[in-house]
Amino acid sequence: MFKRAMLCSAALLFAAGAGFSAPKAATAKTTFRAGYVMDAKCAPKGMAMATNEACIKKCVEGGSKYVLYDSSTKKVYQLDPQTDLDQHAGHHVRAYGTVDGDTIHVTSVKMIASRKKAAPAAKPAS
Repeated sequence: MFKRAMLCSAALLFAAGAGFSAPKAATAKTTFRAGYVMDAKCAPKGMAMATNEACIKKCVEGGSKYVLYDSSTKKVYQLDPQTDLDQHAGHHVRAYGTVDGDTIHVTSVKMIASRKKAAPAAKPAS
């Protein structure tokens, strides 16, 4: 009888301990940041080099990494992973993913459509 009581107590303590174990880390929320895909070397120069696609690609070939430059906050975000970013060099994009400090763990990148001015309305023929 004593053995059975001890075994039940041990099972109860084990089950209760499992319920109080460390909580699971909160799942990171996917969000986006808008900006220009640039290279890390030129990003501190700001918008002066933001749309120079050839220069950006040349710097990346020379060892620099792609980053996202947010022109509204003048903040530079590291992009991880670096795959498929060459097609967006110099483009205004939304980088979707999870933000961890100054790094965006990218899940997708989408170009932001350029805003074209509307053509003036045609005047009626008199």
